[in-house]
Amino acid sequence: MNLGLQGKISERQQVVAIILAIGAILFILWYFLLLPMNRQRQQMEQDIDGMASELAQKNYLTGEDALQHKLDTETTRYQNLQKEWRETVARLGTQIPGDDTTSSVANIDFKVTLFTVRQRLLQKSRTLGISLPNDLGVDETIVSNEDAFQRMLQLRVVEKLVDLALDLKIKTVRGIRPLPPIAHRMGINQVEYFREYPLELDLYGTQDNLYELLDVVMEPGHVFVLRGLRVEPAGRGRPDLLNIRAVMSALVFLKNPEDLASTPIKPKNDRPRRAMGH
Repeated sequence: MNLGLQGKISERQQVVAIILAIGAILFILWYFLLLPMNRQRQQMEQDIDGMASELAQKNYLTGEDALQHKLDTETTRYQNLQKEWRETVARLGTQIPGDDTTSSVANIDFKVTLFTVRQRLLQKSRTLGISLPNDLGVDETIVSNEDAFQRMLQLRVVEKLVDLALDLKIKTVRGIRPLPPIAHRMGINQVEYFREYPLELDLYGTQDNLYELLDVVMEPGHVFVLRGLRVEPAGRGRPDLLNIRAVMSALVFLKNPEDLASTPIKPKNDRPRRAMGH
């Protein structure tokens, strides 16, 4: 009788012991594993909420439609800037005559063009009865390693300005001196985006000639930047005439807007340089 009771108590004690052991194991798992993981999850949720709030304040947390709207806005802005650039070039860039103002100019092309321009302008000056230097102030000598493209642009600038002087019927073009070009650069890569071609002119004309010249070089397509001007009376015998020395620069744009991007874009093909604005 006592032995049976002791066996039953022993079995109950074993069951209780097992239950307590399982409870202890669950508590240990909860305290040392689940509870830290739950705390980490809560902390991560707080961090995510904080980051989402910060992104929302900075307007970074936007939907696809909002992002597309931003992209369309920036694209339109970029296109407007390109349009403004081209309009500026059209207004300020000197229209260079001729179809040979690309970098694929050979030395012989320059010499042939120089001869043709000289003959045309000298014939025009004789027809108008206006004195003009026979060489136009342009040296025909060009060495093999010289930039024929730059020399050609210089020649075309001389042609443009002398044509204007002849059209205004200025009495005499005494001297023409092309000066060294001036490069204008921008950005960290110092990309040359336009170049000035200055030219010094010695003229003999009336006050009306001077006013007309200063007026015409401000018109779109004929823009020349006035860098220096000196005017003196021609002499006692001709009080109506003036000795005029002017330094004027043609602005030749060599870059498109996309060529001036802050991040260089690899061109799809190699195209020769062309003076813009004409």
